[in-house]
Formats: sequence, structure tokens, C-alpha cells
Amino acid sequence: MGQLLNLLKPIQSAIEYVVIFLYNNVIANYGIVIILLTIIVRLVLTPLTLTQTKSMARMQRLQPQLQELQKKYKDDKQRLQQETMAFYKQNNVNPLAGCLPLLLQLPVFFALFQALRLPSQIVTDVIGTPYLPAYMLGSIKNFIANIPNPNFNFLWMDLNARDPYYILVILMVATMFVSTKMTSTDPKQKMITYAMPLLFGVISWSMPSGILIYWTTTNIWSIGQQWLVNKYVKKEARKEESKTKAEQMQKKAEAAAIVQEQEPEKRKKKRKRR
Repeated sequence: MGQLLNLLKPIQSAIEYVVIFLYNNVIANYGIVIILLTIIVRLVLTPLTLTQTKSMARMQRLQPQLQELQKKYKDDKQRLQQETMAFYKQNNVNPLAGCLPLLLQLPVFFALFQALRLPSQIVTDVIGTPYLPAYMLGSIKNFIANIPNPNFNFLWMDLNARDPYYILVILMVATMFVSTKMTSTDPKQKMITYAMPLLFGVISWSMPSGILIYWTTTNIWSIGQQWLVNKYVKKEARKEESKTKAEQMQKKAEAAAIVQEQEPEKRKKKRKRR
């Protein structure tokens, strides 16, 4: 685990320098800085997420045809796998293309998580440590307790402690549910749609509020992104449907033209027979 954190240290340092820049130059509110930081991270990762989004959109458009294949070869798993791979190749689709950008985002997520959980000296030199020691009469011998640093307060929360009212946990679970439901295209994954948000809700129950602000903001961003994807998919589906109808009409017109061309020949043959 220590080696992993060392590998992520450069990314964490870069993230913390952005935090301090925002805190000093935009707004001296750590909660809003986390929201702005999340948006910046998502914008930086836009090239990766666009690749993922296009792959997801293409897969959504092809879902009806894939479902037809699944029905056709439901009793022959080997043939279904062969036909599915041939279908992907024919339509120039890589089903793993949407996973790669997600995997590449994980180091950034873990580094950001670490930067919010245990800020380094880059942050503490400006904002201070999450907890400040309190002394009686300024004497170290009369240490009383650690008190929360007010610089880490946001709304009703201490960003280094869990939300006392669990409002952020509920928001995180709700936004994750909506995001997962919007991205799910396979009815067989319905259980995952409900299970994943609940699982992460349990995991995040005692997490610092700052992490949940990041997580909830990310989910809201994903909802907006997926809304655009779904809109794009519907638009492309309408284009595809119009194109198919046009091709069918053209084929009918060509067939009718061939019949009309052959009609005089048929009449001549009938006359000769008489």
C-alpha cells in the first residue's frame, strides 16, 4: 500500500497545488474549492471520458441487434460468442473501449482521495492542519485536546469528519443510483443498479465529508454527461431509422423500375406464343 501511495504522490502534489491556487485566488472556502477541483479534474479527463462516452453511445445503439443475437442463439453459448465477436468486428466496436478510460482515471481518483483525507504540507502550510492543538494558558504541559480547524468547515460540516446528519451520504447514494440507472442498458444488470449505490452508501457511512462532496459532485457530473449521451444516442437512432427507411424505399423504387422495364418484354413474348 505504501508503494502505491508513493507512486501516486506526484499526482497528489499536483492536485494539492491546484487546491491552494483556488483557495488563494478564487475563494477561501475549502468546500467550494473541492467542488471546483472536482470539475477541473473532470474537465482534464474529458478526452478520456469522451472516448468512453462514444463507446457507450455506440454500444447503446447496437443493443437491440445484440439482444436479437442473444435470443437467436440462446441455446448455443459457443455460437452466440462467435456471432457476437463477429458482430463487434463488423460494426467496428470494441466492448472494452469504455473500460480503459475508467481504469486510467483510477490513479487520479485515489490521489485525490488521499489529498483530501491526509493533506500534505503543501495544503497545511496555507490552510493549517485539520485539527489544532488546544493548550491551557499556552503551556504545552497543559494540553487539553485537538479542536477542528475552522478553515475546514463547510455549511454544517467539518470536512475532515463524517456528516453528522448523513445528508451527503443520502445525496451520494441517490446520485449514484440515478447515474448507474442511466448508464445501464442490460436488463440483467438491474440488480447491480440497486446494489452498487447501497454498497457504496455503507462504505461511505463514516467517510470524511470532503470525500463525499467530491463523490457527489462527480455523480452529478456523470448524470449530466450521460443525459447528453442518451440524447445523442436517440438522435443517431432517428438518423439510422430514417436512413434505413430511405434505403428500403429506394430498393422498392428500383424493384418497381425493373418490373416496368421487363413488362414490354413479357408482352412481346406473350404475343409470339399466340
